[in-house]
Amino acid sequence: MRRLIYCVLSSTNSERKETIVGINSQPVRFLKFSSLSAAVSSFDASQKSFDINSMITYHRVIEGLFREGAIIPFRFKTLLDSEEDVESLLKEKEHKYKDLLSTLDGVAEMGIRLVKEKPVRSDGSRNNHKSEITQDIPNPGTSFLKSRRAFYSVAAWSKDQQNEFGDLCARQFQGLFVNFKSEVSPLPEVQNRKGLTMISLYFLVRKDLIQEFRSRFQELKPIIRDKIMLSGPWPPYNFVGHL
Repeated sequence: MRRLIYCVLSSTNSERKETIVGINSQPVRFLKFSSLSAAVSSFDASQKSFDINSMITYHRVIEGLFREGAIIPFRFKTLLDSEEDVESLLKEKEHKYKDLLSTLDGVAEMGIRLVKEKPVRSDGSRNNHKSEITQDIPNPGTSFLKSRRAFYSVAAWSKDQQNEFGDLCARQFQGLFVNFKSEVSPLPEVQNRKGLTMISLYFLVRKDLIQEFRSRFQELKPIIRDKIMLSGPWPPYNFVGHL
């Protein structure tokens, strides 16, 4: 059977007495190399897909281990062929994982999401791909060029909003985080609202400062006119890079 990896943690933190139940009711085991351990469970190679319950179980295992100490969470569905392959991975990336665990010790991830709508232009239309195409159907070449200009205009606006909101939050939460990242993504039309963009910020926050982080978020909310949401604390999914 293949091995499904949940996370990497220190060997000290992996010394447990109770059994952890993973996906498909398989027990979670800890494969060790040096001072590292990988939390894994067996996975039937004939099974071709994961369902929603598998994803819930996967993250429940990770969050349970995270409550007990620093971990490096892996992406859902990370599979290796054998225990030997898992141990080889720990050996190959031993120094990287040790450094990362040191960085992640005592911190958690907090997330902020902001949904913004691109303002309507002065002519009453929105600068988006669909509206530009329908205005010039007889000339496909011109239509394509207009759609490209509209796309880059929306992308440029979204990037500006991402930078502006990121700078605002960096000032608002100054002194409470050790690192932060941001990303922006378009959203589908919702209740006839077009041009929706979601800006996501991820903060690596010391666990003893999480309540202060929440308090400052409450101070931030009244000055933001768009929909804004706070979540966390989470395992540091967005700060582990490519594993």
